[in-house]
Amino acid sequence: MLFGRPNSRTRINIDIFINFGNDEIFHKKIQAKPGISALDALAEVAQIDYLPDDSATAHHGAMVTGINGFKVDLHHFWMYYAFMNDQPGWSLPMCTPDSFAITGDCRLGWRYHTKADEADTLRYGPLYSSSCINKIRRCGRQF
Repeated sequence: MLFGRPNSRTRINIDIFINFGNDEIFHKKIQAKPGISALDALAEVAQIDYLPDDSATAHHGAMVTGINGFKVDLHHFWMYYAFMNDQPGWSLPMCTPDSFAITGDCRLGWRYHTKADEADTLRYGPLYSSSCINKIRRCGRQF
């Protein structure tokens, strides 16, 4: 083929949303090489603190402990969500952000959760604010 494989791309588009939990949502678009991790994509747009893999304590993979000065503590934690273009909505990846490889255009959402709002974690996605509610995709099967 003259121009390579039909769907081969050297860059992908990633929209990154960071919800600081105070109705302030930061949004930035980046282009990156396919295969970039969610953690590396976040590091492109924000100042982050994280704990690397610590398998000796049964913690496998990186855990984000702060974004732009908003740190985790007993009552706050960061979670990330993905909205892949071939998916119907936001979902919670079942891996740490350093293990989540982004291979196509997508949206990543980071949300600073308050432990008091723990029930909302399972219902609402990263763009939740007092003026906007967006739900996350859930599996209907019972296991």
